[in-house]
Amino acid sequence: MDAPRSMEIPATQPLLGRVVRGLAALDASSKIAIVCVVFGWFFTNTFVVSLGSLEHGVRFFDTSAVIADPTRLFFDGDTPFHRVFFGLMCLACLIAPLAPHFMKTRTAWLGYLAPLALILACGALLYWRTSGELFAPPSDPKSLSSNLIHFANDLVHRGSDLVSRHVSLGAGSYLSLFGSVVLAVQGVRRAHYRA
Repeated sequence: MDAPRSMEIPATQPLLGRVVRGLAALDASSKIAIVCVVFGWFFTNTFVVSLGSLEHGVRFFDTSAVIADPTRLFFDGDTPFHRVFFGLMCLACLIAPLAPHFMKTRTAWLGYLAPLALILACGALLYWRTSGELFAPPSDPKSLSSNLIHFANDLVHRGSDLVSRHVSLGAGSYLSLFGSVVLAVQGVRRAHYRA
């Protein structure tokens, strides 16, 4: 008669252990690029607004609030929902390069493109929000309110030229763009190498 075998159930590795193992599997340039993106998104200013001697900085994780209301570039508003939601999205994009170390599919290497895709999407949305008409014209084009709204939109567009002279890209935008481009190149190179 055989001795009874112990019924051991293989323990699944906790999420933190898998993340640490995925980080250890990254090459040095990818680790440095992720650190650059973290500092660019969370610790340094992406946009700098200067009016005379006053300067106001906006970090990347506040970009969703600026996209929702472009006047937030100039006034710091209380936007906890935008910060939490978009901050979680930023963290997901920063963890995305670890995907190839968990999944064995060829498309997992697209995770390396996530930070760059988020930066480009935010830039496109911000450009679209600030270049379009701020006030929607009414349905009757010959009414007095339509003329007033067209006048207000013209005034805003003329003022936006003046405002754009006071908004510049901060160090965070360059740092995060550099890091995300390095990650994208590494991801494309590794996906091609695995093919």
